[in-house]
Amino acid sequence: MNSDAPSAWPGSFTAQQRVLDHQLKLHRWARSEPQRRFGDVFNLICDRATLLVAWERVSGNQGARTAGVDAVTRYYVEERQGVIPFLEELRTSLKDGTFSALPVKQAVIPKKNGKVRYLGIPTLRDRVAQMALKLVLEPIFEADFYPSSYGYRPGRRAQDAIAEIHHFTCKPSTYDWVIEGDIKACFDNVDHHVLMGLVAERVKDRKVLRLVSGFLRAGVVELHGGFAETLTGTPQGGVASPLLANIYLSVLDRHFSRIWDEQMNSGPRRQGRRRKGLPNFRLVRYADDFVVLVHGTKSDAEALKLEIGQLLASTLKMTLSDEKTHITHIDDGFVFLGFHIQRRTWGGGRRVVLSIPSKQALASVTHKIKKLTGRDTTSLSLEAVLRAVNPVLRGWAAYFRYGVSKKTFSYLGWYAWWRVLRWIRYKHRRLTWKQLRRRYYGADRIAEGGVVLYNPAKMRVERYRFRGAQISTPYNVDEVDPDGARFRRTGHDDMAFVGQVSEHLV
Repeated sequence: MNSDAPSAWPGSFTAQQRVLDHQLKLHRWARSEPQRRFGDVFNLICDRATLLVAWERVSGNQGARTAGVDAVTRYYVEERQGVIPFLEELRTSLKDGTFSALPVKQAVIPKKNGKVRYLGIPTLRDRVAQMALKLVLEPIFEADFYPSSYGYRPGRRAQDAIAEIHHFTCKPSTYDWVIEGDIKACFDNVDHHVLMGLVAERVKDRKVLRLVSGFLRAGVVELHGGFAETLTGTPQGGVASPLLANIYLSVLDRHFSRIWDEQMNSGPRRQGRRRKGLPNFRLVRYADDFVVLVHGTKSDAEALKLEIGQLLASTLKMTLSDEKTHITHIDDGFVFLGFHIQRRTWGGGRRVVLSIPSKQALASVTHKIKKLTGRDTTSLSLEAVLRAVNPVLRGWAAYFRYGVSKKTFSYLGWYAWWRVLRWIRYKHRRLTWKQLRRRYYGADRIAEGGVVLYNPAKMRVERYRFRGAQISTPYNVDEVDPDGARFRRTGHDDMAFVGQVSEHLV
């Protein structure tokens, strides 16, 4: 049989198994040989199974309905061109070297502070190629990433970062001071030469390096139609961008992990440092947002903040954001990933660390509900409004369920109920308040077409346990049983996921 024939393409299940086998081998080799530089991995990117799995992941995301500069969507590929011819054409262009990344299409997401976040939307063909690249590179670099990094990695989530902070700040020899770090325009200021050097530390295949460089330098078609070169930065919206950003920022993780392993990895060592007047500290990072827990004095935290700024400037050519980087005492509380984390005195003088939904996060979700139930939506049916409001309430409650959130959920349920009730009042002006009370007062009374207004107060609140090394990923199935893992795995491949999550947490 001709291996280049369309019939040679494997089935979905076979392709997934083959890709997983390749990933496990790459990950085990990377772990067993930390200094190994991988060559000849470009063939894995061009493998039919890899491209088919890449297509399934890209087409399964909501972003597949959004076209890039070539106006090609998932519907066009499936209904007009055909998936196999589309992938065969992509594979041929990759193998013969004619593949060239097209510029990304610029999109804008408004931020809460009045500014905007720029996203770059690649073409569907480039997204599939980036996903294939990610499927091969991720298991290699996952062997090098550090446990303190939680953003956009398989099996990890924001709650893991919050749980680690809670775990260490609750200890008797506690970390009283917190450096709230934020890198100024992180994804826009990634230095391509530094990033390519970090990728080349593990990958020596020149075709792979050329492919990564091509995606970084593809350029941007701006909103007004002009073209801008991308001399720095990784496009937010690209499938491979979160992985490349983690590779870049792993330099910061490496610095803190090396000091921790050499000087602070045991209780006696940390006690010895404190007797000498030296601070102990630990980094917890989620993408470009990070906190450093400091067991010492405020002056120790200030000196460490200065050291971090110098490290970022000298090694990564980045700067800390002065307006977003603060030094806070744990008793005063700080906001990280949407949670307000604060130590308080409980009954009997016991000190506990609480993770509460922040006021900013609550204001964000109430603003969304207010917008969805505004007067300009009264032309819609009640069922349509409920179908728009319910996912917002359910998703927000699902994210914050692992904190001290019961009172917040009760307030949010009360707020949403009154907003929808006022919406009904505006839509049906002839109804009196007495009639509204008779129809809609009480639990589960606001409903239409079988859709009931969701009440966040019904969401079960529980403690999210610190998992440490017991985090199930596709690459450690021989060490951590996925069936025995406490929480299910998360997907992190959706286009524009970085921007969406960042806006959701603010």
